[in-house]
Amino acid sequence: MKTIQKIIVFYLLLTPMIGMAETKEIPFTLDDRDRIIRTEQKVESVKTEINTRFEAMDKRFDQLFNFLWAIVGIFTAMMVSIFGFAFWDRKLSLAPLKKEDQRIVSALVDFAKFQPKLTESLKNAGLL
Repeated sequence: MKTIQKIIVFYLLLTPMIGMAETKEIPFTLDDRDRIIRTEQKVESVKTEINTRFEAMDKRFDQLFNFLWAIVGIFTAMMVSIFGFAFWDRKLSLAPLKKEDQRIVSALVDFAKFQPKLTESLKNAGLL
């Protein structure tokens, strides 16, 4: 009980000091105003620097995307040209073989007129 009384007395003695601490007014000087203005100016300059850096990074990203599109275009053109060359070469190399096959088939058909077994085998193969 005595400890509680001591605590209450202690708080009652401190209460007026707390009230005086709240009523004390802090003066706002011209130096404080100037300091705030300088701080705002520094913040604005930092903002402008950050904005210029972001704009520079945006330009760099645009350059990189353009470069990537150029690479994709070059790769596509290379693939189209390779496939085109392969088809053209295949068609060009098979054309003489087709003519030779036609000549062989026509020779076999002519020879089959005299050979009945050859005529029968050509009919089975679907060449007659």
